[in-house]
Amino acid sequence: MENKRSMKAALTSTMVKEQFSFARIPIIGSTGKIVNFAPNTDQKRYVIFDCHRDAPVGFGVAVNRTSMSYILKRRVGARVMKATIGDCRDVPLAQAREMAKVAWEVMRTTQKTPAEVRDIANEDFRVATMTVAECLAMYRKHLVERAKPAKDSSLRGLEQALKRIGRPEIDLDGRAVGDLITEKRILEAFDTLARGKRTLAAGTQRANPDSKAYDRPTVTTAEITFRWVSRAVGYCMDREKRIAANGGRAASLQVNPFQVLREEGRYRTREQLEAHYEATGARNPLQLRDGSLGRFLEALWDKRKVDNHRTACDYLLLTLLWGTRRGEAAPLRWRHRISREQASVCSWVDLKAGWVSFFDTKNGATHTLPLAPAARRILMLRGEASQESAAPWVFPARSGKAAQGHYLDSKAILQGLKASGGIEELRTHDLRRTFATVAEEMTSYAVVKRLLNHRDLRDVTGRYPRVDDARLLEELARVELAILQSVENVRIALLPPRLS
Repeated sequence: MENKRSMKAALTSTMVKEQFSFARIPIIGSTGKIVNFAPNTDQKRYVIFDCHRDAPVGFGVAVNRTSMSYILKRRVGARVMKATIGDCRDVPLAQAREMAKVAWEVMRTTQKTPAEVRDIANEDFRVATMTVAECLAMYRKHLVERAKPAKDSSLRGLEQALKRIGRPEIDLDGRAVGDLITEKRILEAFDTLARGKRTLAAGTQRANPDSKAYDRPTVTTAEITFRWVSRAVGYCMDREKRIAANGGRAASLQVNPFQVLREEGRYRTREQLEAHYEATGARNPLQLRDGSLGRFLEALWDKRKVDNHRTACDYLLLTLLWGTRRGEAAPLRWRHRISREQASVCSWVDLKAGWVSFFDTKNGATHTLPLAPAARRILMLRGEASQESAAPWVFPARSGKAAQGHYLDSKAILQGLKASGGIEELRTHDLRRTFATVAEEMTSYAVVKRLLNHRDLRDVTGRYPRVDDARLLEELARVELAILQSVENVRIALLPPRLS
């Protein structure tokens, strides 16, 4: 039997809630799954470390005689640190993994366990004495534990910001916020990151010495990074001000020192960004008039004839016909293969009802669209091809071992289509811009806004019109026809004769 002290498995909620027990020890197979159980003859606690891709190193479940707890065990310098994350009965597995990441950041930046660090939530803390990394860790904890937790993409963005400010040439992560009030250091750090000149760590060298990738200006990266830092410090300051006011003292800082970046013009204005996008060709909607949309569809339809590419091509084609954001269509499931509870927290397609629903989109809302004829035809073909499969995914991953289960990345095939279609620049989001460009010529602003799932509370006039379902389907069908009529064989294959 495997050594109890070194057991590793890709943990699932079912394992934690139903299978782990002090009375028996799981036997883990080579794939990280439980293959059997053995009696816990020596009656000692045991730990199963989580090897799931979303779990931080050292995260696992400690099974004790009377309870089970999520733990984190990591080496920091010469010291092995341990932290208890929470009771398995009270904390969902996914949330525990995120909490463990927060705990690891505390360990890494403070060289102490969370238990040794003062309890910021209840203690009379001072932001001026906190490091920038501690502010980011505190803000991350808030994002994970708030009523509506932040999306994984947001948490990854915050983690990347922390890594960037820890680079040798930036060196802000370990600095106390109060030491930055002179503001010069902040401006220098922003300018260094914006220039894109990377300093390699001691003892390392570039894999390709001739590459210029690390020397390109990265103004956008600097803006994103320091906006994260500014938000984190601002959150900590607001929290301290509430505690300080209740305690009858002044807050340690009155103004967020990172505001200097806005006041000194380091962040580009909307006009400057638009000029940058125009100069760099960042936005490239395909056009009917210059033939680029037709060339793209011809290349895609030709590539779709190859079985290995059909899923990717169908995904890109529906992204174009729905005008969805990158990745929004990828996790779609067949409605008839999931429960009502699952349907309330995921994206799905219901062919019988004629609707597609995108869960938790960029603006936080669920976005629904009726199925116009071409989209319905593509989905019917996919449904027929997957009848023998019990998998719920509309766009399943090519490998059954893929952790996410569904198709994920269209970059490679998009590059091939760009070359085949003689298109200079093309990104996945350009398909959404193409849809918007065609729709804008054919229908009203209110309909375009509804189709694109745009919500702007400042647009008072835009809140008044209501587009009913029948009109939405009618307008979406017109946009489909306009897009597909650029290539005759595609139009004939996907649209009924009366529409084609």
